Amino acid sequence: MWWYDQTAIGAGEKLRDEFNIKTFVETGTYRGINLRFWSYRFNFVFGVEVNKENYRQSSQKLDGRPNVELVCKDSSHFLSEFVANYYQDGRTDIILIYLDAHFYIQGEKKTKEDRWVVLRELKALEGFKNCVLVIHDFNCEGLYGLVYDGEPLDFALVKDELAKVNPDFSYYNNIREHCKPHTEESIVGVEGINPDYDTLETIRYHHSDKLKYRGILYCVPRPIDSKEYKLSLLIQ
Repeated sequence: MWWYDQTAIGAGEKLRDEFNIKTFVETGTYRGINLRFWSYRFNFVFGVEVNKENYRQSSQKLDGRPNVELVCKDSSHFLSEFVANYYQDGRTDIILIYLDAHFYIQGEKKTKEDRWVVLRELKALEGFKNCVLVIHDFNCEGLYGLVYDGEPLDFALVKDELAKVNPDFSYYNNIREHCKPHTEESIVGVEGINPDYDTLETIRYHHSDKLKYRGILYCVPRPIDSKEYKLSLLIQ
């Protein structure tokens, strides 16, 4: 869903340019709309989707994109393998990692880490400082964020694990007044957005104010100009 808000797209492109990022990683690819969009904006794109049917459909949507590698597996396992391969290859470049694998059926008797996949993902990234992390559906003022069984996806939930990834992270969140959600009309001609059934249904489903304005947490290795990015420095 990072493709859905035009201001968020701008923030992603600025991060790419400011940190000279060539590689984009997404967890929770779902139907492949977001991954396809960003495959036009990064050199190397990786996606992981644990649901076999979603993986099948997203594979079809991404067919023909030569710079995309999509796998069907647990996202935390994928990230552990990705980091291991990164070090094995002697890399030092910054990776942009977009965490959106949040699906959970509320009411299930699960542990905290089962409920929040993002906690397992952050454990897999522990010590991996060469990354920019973007967490979608984050609870911040005036914006929609996930709440499972009364527990919100907010900074209190993830702060300890984020600090283990990179204790020097600077944190920012988006601001409702700057959000500019796409419409069926605004996506016409946008590179990487195919106005197919899934894309149009996504826009229609998120038409309500509650779902239209969605929170995003940005975790970056050094401070950025929040005004230029149209973001707010997260007050910890």
